[in-house]
Amino acid sequence: MQSRLIPSISFENTKAALAYYQMVFGATDIYRFSPDAAQAKQFGLPAGINLDDLTIHAGFSVLGTSLQCADAFGNQVTPTTQIDLILDINADDPASAQVAEDFYQRVSASGTVTIDRPFETQFWGGKLGHFTDKYGVSWLLHVMPWSQIKDPNA
Repeated sequence: MQSRLIPSISFENTKAALAYYQMVFGATDIYRFSPDAAQAKQFGLPAGINLDDLTIHAGFSVLGTSLQCADAFGNQVTPTTQIDLILDINADDPASAQVAEDFYQRVSASGTVTIDRPFETQFWGGKLGHFTDKYGVSWLLHVMPWSQIKDPNA
């Protein structure tokens, strides 16, 4: 079976969230689609609303990890601590490990994230940091050589 998990985040204003992730996280591969009039009607949006400010589907990448997102269209957006988005970086590649270090410095210096656990070496030898962004999204940054990870299925 071929499958993959792609996180999808709902925002009150995805257009603004994409600008935030691009500025603070260095997000790349950004795309965004606004609803057309028929879709706006289907979602029960008020007539005359500026459709260009709304997002029916969007996506971006952070450190090579793809995420999707969209406006909540009136549904309440409630952050949760139940789910973390883990950015797992292979330290077997020194350049990737350095990009992760630079990324952590960038987001922590932004003043727009809450550092829940500093990015430090852990008892298993990898480095791990936990932070929550201004939208309440919980992130883990994990860096260790993948060659040292034991496959539980092996």
